[in-house]
Amino acid sequence: MPVEQRAALEQLLFFNVNQHRVRVGIQQSIETYGVPEIFEQDGGLRVRVGDIAGVQTLFAISELGRPLGVAVFVRSAHERFAVLHLGLEPRLGATPEVNTRVLLKLMHEIRSAARRTRGVDRIEFVYKDRQAVRLHA
Repeated sequence: MPVEQRAALEQLLFFNVNQHRVRVGIQQSIETYGVPEIFEQDGGLRVRVGDIAGVQTLFAISELGRPLGVAVFVRSAHERFAVLHLGLEPRLGATPEVNTRVLLKLMHEIRSAARRTRGVDRIEFVYKDRQAVRLHA
């Protein structure tokens, strides 16, 4: 993500007006994994969480380059990816079908990455009471 989008990414990740809906999940994620932090690397923005190695970030970007969504995940055990944080542009709520498409696209990309990663067969959603979804049903 371009560094010029830092304020928009901060808005998605830290100041999202919909945080109250998943407050308990956010608290669990922070207690378990650490606080997310935006930092610059190689001319772009990345997200790290605590001192965990291997944290990955996916961005959903509009045609104008503005972030519409962000997903932060990590391989938390040999067989699972943990989705640590999710943020969607609150204004997309006015058009729920767009919001749903952005969320589904982010989750599709995480699922694709999990399938390409040897040994990973589950995705855990920290915000949803640590429920794990099996990749091969």
